[in-house]
Amino acid sequence: MHRCSVGVICAVAITIGAFAQQPQVYKAPIATQYDSAQAMGALRTRLDQIFTSAPYRSSRVSVMVWSIKRNSVVFEKNSSQNLTPASTTKLFSTAAYYQLFGRNAVISTEVKTDGILEPDGTLRGNLYLVGHGDALLTVNDLEELADKVIALGIRRITGNIVGDGFAFDPQTNRAVYSGDLEDVQPLPPIVALTVNKGTIAILASAGKNGQVSVQTIPASDAFQVLIRAAAPRKLKNSKSVKKRQRYGDAPPEPRRRRRRVRARAPRISASSSTLPTGIQQIVVSGTPGANRSTTVYVAMSRPALATAGVFANRLRTGGVDIDGKIESRRTPVSARYLTQYRRPFVEFASVVNKRSDNYLAEHVFKMVGAACGDHTTTAARAKRAVVDALDSLSVMRNGCSFNDGSGLSRRNLVSAKTEVELLRQIFVQDWGAEFRSTLAIGAFDGTIRGRMHDTPAANNVTAKTGTLRNVSALAGYVTTRDGELLAFSFISNGPSVRAYKGLENLAAIALASFSYKLAIPLPLDILPVPADTSGETIDGEDGG
Repeated sequence: MHRCSVGVICAVAITIGAFAQQPQVYKAPIATQYDSAQAMGALRTRLDQIFTSAPYRSSRVSVMVWSIKRNSVVFEKNSSQNLTPASTTKLFSTAAYYQLFGRNAVISTEVKTDGILEPDGTLRGNLYLVGHGDALLTVNDLEELADKVIALGIRRITGNIVGDGFAFDPQTNRAVYSGDLEDVQPLPPIVALTVNKGTIAILASAGKNGQVSVQTIPASDAFQVLIRAAAPRKLKNSKSVKKRQRYGDAPPEPRRRRRRVRARAPRISASSSTLPTGIQQIVVSGTPGANRSTTVYVAMSRPALATAGVFANRLRTGGVDIDGKIESRRTPVSARYLTQYRRPFVEFASVVNKRSDNYLAEHVFKMVGAACGDHTTTAARAKRAVVDALDSLSVMRNGCSFNDGSGLSRRNLVSAKTEVELLRQIFVQDWGAEFRSTLAIGAFDGTIRGRMHDTPAANNVTAKTGTLRNVSALAGYVTTRDGELLAFSFISNGPSVRAYKGLENLAAIALASFSYKLAIPLPLDILPVPADTSGETIDGEDGG
């Protein structure tokens, strides 16, 4: 054989051997349009199976899922039916505030004056603390604000420290201004100027002798404390010598030991009333017991005055002399701006949406009304302002009704379609990413931190929950296995709230698991209550 031919044959043999030694890499077949249709069909069957399961046979449900990427409906069931949305109502009030003020929205608490600052640091006039609804205001925030005032060179104030909470109307009870007349969850007054969430902590302590001392947190010139504590119990001296008795030669019969029942220490109670001067008088009764302390809470009767009192206290601590007193009234139009404390709205909205804080949500509601210039019928204006915000975002709102900002009102009406359209429009706004950051994250934080663990929905779903007796809802965003972002809303009205929570989880997990390349398996049956919903507060009407 020719040498050249032999060489070629050897080279071919070596090449074939090399290929035979290399491991073969499996390549998944490219998904066809048929495969995608099959996968989508399986997902829709799965969702239909969930929302027609046994718990929904005596219930009403409104569901919609929308692909933001493809701009099309993924699934819907009674999507236009208006139902009670519970706390998913908070999506609308927080979105309305963002729509009014944009991505850099803040809540300010201002300091103004009608006086003149003299070269020696004397402010001849009054100092006004003007609130605009920041119900997260703390003593530390007021201390920072006092430091800003001192930094302006003010060392003495000849006038009064005035609290101005008149940005909101005088009706502070949600049950009244919502028109429900049903106090689902008692809330502190909804006002424009407050501190410590409108709550006074009464810390009562007793020493060795049982003498009771009381302090209020926060400390304010607006509080007057009276102590009517129980008299300390006298303790027997253990070193005292008992008189011995003689029994003759016979030993005494053994005495039966009486079982000592440890008396419970009297508890502390506190009641309050408002004096004609506006000062809140707090009467503390009882005793925590020797070497013990306990804390009870009362609501501020006049939050604006109480906040002015805390501000005055912080100014004095910083070295400012105040000749006048504290009071509550409107700031004159001629008053000059001095400084302010600014809270980013995202910080406020995160507590509202992640923790479903009803008290803060009502403040957002009234802030929306006040931002539209209405300070006398703020809540009524807020109801219209939320609807106006939907119109400006081109969101369909047929038959929708908003009576409060928290969702405690059972007369609120919203459809899944309206919620999804709101979520779609939020996504394309310049404040959309900031808004999404305020939502709870599945299996991570907020009201869904205990749900969807160890599933594709964990650390994926960002949503707002809703809970009332006979109401459950979940609305937000989820990303599929293909990276496709979906907006969804599930609203259920009926008696099986705990079961609805579990089924919401299953629906969210199905969406997070979805891929056009692989149809999700259909289970033979659906467990109505997955284990990860056991921590939910269902029986109480918490609006979460």
